[in-house]
Amino acid sequence: MSFVRLFPARVVRQEWARRTVSSLAESVDESGIDLYGVSIDPAAYEESPVALYVYRQTSGHASYVGIVCDVSVQALADGRVRGHEAVHQQRVDALVWHHQQTSHGTPALVSLLHRAGEVYTRILEAVQQQPPLLDFPGPSGWQQTVWRLPVGDETSALTDELTAADFYIADGHHRVAAALEEWALAGKPDDATVLCQIHPMDGLGLSSFHRRVSGPLDPEGLLGLVSADFDLLEVSRAAVPSSGSMGLYVDHRWFEVTYDGARERGVAGLDVTLLQSRILDRVTAVASSGRVPVVDAVPATADVDALTARCDVDGGALFTLAPPSYEAIIEVADADEVMPPKATYFEPKPCTGIFLRP
Repeated sequence: MSFVRLFPARVVRQEWARRTVSSLAESVDESGIDLYGVSIDPAAYEESPVALYVYRQTSGHASYVGIVCDVSVQALADGRVRGHEAVHQQRVDALVWHHQQTSHGTPALVSLLHRAGEVYTRILEAVQQQPPLLDFPGPSGWQQTVWRLPVGDETSALTDELTAADFYIADGHHRVAAALEEWALAGKPDDATVLCQIHPMDGLGLSSFHRRVSGPLDPEGLLGLVSADFDLLEVSRAAVPSSGSMGLYVDHRWFEVTYDGARERGVAGLDVTLLQSRILDRVTAVASSGRVPVVDAVPATADVDALTARCDVDGGALFTLAPPSYEAIIEVADADEVMPPKATYFEPKPCTGIFLRP
């Protein structure tokens, strides 16, 4: 049986889309809280037959497109869909509780990556030449465009090809973990699914999370801690992180930070892991105030100047990181290892509110 499936949905109407569709960061499934408590207006949606959908987000010259489909929870459990990041159990529990209280809602899509096959590539290229079902400006200026793929031979060929592929979670590790817990509580039903968007392996923008350490810290103490395992090079401008090299801002100065030991394979050798185990786990020792410093994971898309300004105010520090490569992500997932939480950041996030579960 195919574990990539067509699904029934209610789809937002074109005239309601701009008022109804929101960014994933505003959804309950992403934030854990309902920021607005707005009830869903049935008039904003229309019934749609069982289908797949092509969903594209465009901003300027950047365009990201994938297939929206149901994926069997069984595939999440047996390793055909593999993740690479650890999850916070408290957040998973909050999602499970919320879903138990909600009989319907606007599901947050899980973003998956795969090595795209011939059928997938051909269909995406052909469909985007046709008039869309929806086309509207969405949150943050991203144009949202949707096409429907109805039941038919081409759609069947696509689901067969996708079912034979391996998938890697790009965004949605907590939602996947919650779906697995809900599935187990329900007795592992065969028809349980998660709504996903499937992209080509390089079909999303990949960046990282930086680490901002609250102050006050002893700058020389921190530099001494870092230099125990890393080479430090002071630079005159913001250090640009790359694979194998991090940036450090402390005491109004920038440094390039490079690990001076032999790197292990897999998770143990990643910059984010070395930073955590060799520096952040020990940073309390260089806190000036005696308080435990707070370490925040900040998307690399954030304004670095604003982050360094915060360090100047409280005497903290900023570590900037480059993302791991796609090859490293696959290696970690295939080895059944997990990176620390907030190791990768994929964008754009799929919006919520386009599809409603019936």
